[in-house]
Amino acid sequence: MIMNVTKKMKSAGLSCAISLGLALGANAAEIGKSKPKASDRKPVPVVAPKSDEGLLNIKNFKMPEGFEIEMVAAEPLLANPVAFCIDWNGDYFISETHRYRSSVLDIRHYMFMLEDDLAIRTVEDRIAMGKKHFGKEADQLSIESEVVRYVQDTDGDGIADKSSIYGDKFNTALDGIASGVIYRGGKVYFTNIPNLWELEDKDKDGLAELRKSLSYGYGVRFSYTGHDMHGLAIGPDGKLYFSFGDRGANVTTMEGTQLAFPDEGAVFRCNLDGTDMEVVHSGLRNPQELAFDQYGNLFTGDNDCDNGDSERWVQVVEGGESGWRVGYQHAPLGKAGQWMSEKLWVPRFKGQAAYLLPPIANIMDGPSGLTFNPGTGLPASFDGHFFLTHFKGQATRSGISTFKTEVAGASFTLGEQKEFIWGCLPTDVDFGYNGNMYFTDWHHDWPKSSRGRIYRLYHPETVDAPAAKEVEKIFKAGFRHRKTKELVGMLSHVDKRVRQEAQFTLVDKKASRDLLKVAKSSDNQLARLHGVWGVGQLARKDNKYAKSLVSLLKDKDSEVRAQVAKVIGDSKLASAEKELIKALQDSNSRVRFQAANALGKVGTVKSVGPLVEMIRENADRDLYLRHGGIMGILGIDGGKHAASFANDHNRSVRLAALLVMRRTKDTAISQFLKDSDSLLVLEAARAINDVPIADAYGDLAQFVSTPEKVAKLGKDAEGLPDLTRPM
Repeated sequence: MIMNVTKKMKSAGLSCAISLGLALGANAAEIGKSKPKASDRKPVPVVAPKSDEGLLNIKNFKMPEGFEIEMVAAEPLLANPVAFCIDWNGDYFISETHRYRSSVLDIRHYMFMLEDDLAIRTVEDRIAMGKKHFGKEADQLSIESEVVRYVQDTDGDGIADKSSIYGDKFNTALDGIASGVIYRGGKVYFTNIPNLWELEDKDKDGLAELRKSLSYGYGVRFSYTGHDMHGLAIGPDGKLYFSFGDRGANVTTMEGTQLAFPDEGAVFRCNLDGTDMEVVHSGLRNPQELAFDQYGNLFTGDNDCDNGDSERWVQVVEGGESGWRVGYQHAPLGKAGQWMSEKLWVPRFKGQAAYLLPPIANIMDGPSGLTFNPGTGLPASFDGHFFLTHFKGQATRSGISTFKTEVAGASFTLGEQKEFIWGCLPTDVDFGYNGNMYFTDWHHDWPKSSRGRIYRLYHPETVDAPAAKEVEKIFKAGFRHRKTKELVGMLSHVDKRVRQEAQFTLVDKKASRDLLKVAKSSDNQLARLHGVWGVGQLARKDNKYAKSLVSLLKDKDSEVRAQVAKVIGDSKLASAEKELIKALQDSNSRVRFQAANALGKVGTVKSVGPLVEMIRENADRDLYLRHGGIMGILGIDGGKHAASFANDHNRSVRLAALLVMRRTKDTAISQFLKDSDSLLVLEAARAINDVPIADAYGDLAQFVSTPEKVAKLGKDAEGLPDLTRPM
């Protein structure tokens, strides 16, 4: 039947293929009412005319007591907004989608080529697949363009009155959905499969005449629409972070390193010029926005797979693995295979798969836009809060939630998640430099409507507070012209954005002594951290700067100790190995976690024993601390020393050896198929089958051919399914 349908699709073209693809099993509830045809593709963006709809919708919004809301922009100034950012003048850059569900294909419309879609490894493979199945008609996918829109308030009354296209011609057959945009220092960074773009408007005419691809190779497959590139956040280390979903990526960095993650979503980072690209955290399904808290911890909300699981709040850490692979979505007999049967999406539980880091918590549906309260504009009761948009297709079910995280060992717990503003359909949320919160609104339903709004939410009693007004003045004036003394003072500012930009400017000035002085002697904890991070930025180029921080590994403030350990590792200061080994015994788990990670970057064989002892003492109580130890061991000579403790009497130590071997694809992992602990046996079987470790297939086949061993394993592995039954 599939062969016959394929012939029909090739002869009838893309529009017929869509309707036939639906008949072959697409999820109509998820796809919505949109059934795009070739004629739906337009060479120019379609934007609805002006109306009162956006203003009328405000009456349906449910807001916290004491807050007020105002619409600041609507169609025809913008349409189909996916993400946005605010520049230092208070104007808006908006990533608009005009290819969504008409030029960006969803595999649920084309199930006849699912196997091809799952098999491809590169974006070039995707081009070849399109030609194979659609021939010349694949050129129809190169008509519509995504857009970066620039919306301005030219008269300063708080209401936008001018709109222009800042960037377009993102209309190759490979182009995805415009899903991420961020501004810094005159440049705009834009994520749109298959590229990470840098845009710049040198002549200030509202159109970016300079555009540069910083990296290429995202969006290996069609997968589900919306599983594109997102995120875009600048970390306290000065690096650019971004996420992508399980459309996958296969990227060659500027230095020639291949980063191949074709079957999963991940978080990448690089310098602002695109150099030093690396993966941070993998195994994600569809993470969208990223946000750092005031201590440099990174988080994202990852979406569920519509098979009864829940969305997840994920702490993004170096080497993190969250367990998702795109094949789970289409597992035989449905129900997302191992993802559901082994509860890979659930926060920590007894008997859980050990190779992944479980989410901190399950959260509300549809996480998309995300931001962290910078410290000004809102009442004090919202200090330290995240704000997360939930896009569920219907405004009555969607909105923005808020919550806090609390430190729990080397990781966090999630406080109560509450509805903040509800009854809207937000795609992104951010804070302006004027103390207001802003969010983009899609309008209604899943298909693009050629409409879009920007609203501002504010609290009249705090939005005009002196600190908030000061932030607006600071950013409008800029930072480069400021004296070093003034910038140093700004490191103590209540607003995170001021502190960070002052730090970056001091780094540009190479003011290492000033940054170090703040790191060592300021009475403001956050200023000290920015001092540490600033020295760290300089130390990545010349690690002599990191030597001056080593003494702070004994500081009274545990957060200072933790961040110093991280910076020393990032700078690859080998002479600090002895001090980092001592830090593995710190009373604070966050310090131990960062010290372990750092030893993976600067340590020698001398560090392996202390890392093993830390793992032994932890006894799997703190999974993030265990992960830090594994990353430390893995970084030392490529993890080859794992064999030296693989037969340790301690279960936690043996498990660590196994997990290192999984990452190095070491065939010696087969020895754990004979381990006395059933969970280690199962973990070894998972590794051999899933990674895969092909040279160990024979040992695994021998094991599963012994029914009594498999039966015992299923019985002993508490918290996991009975492995004697088919899944």
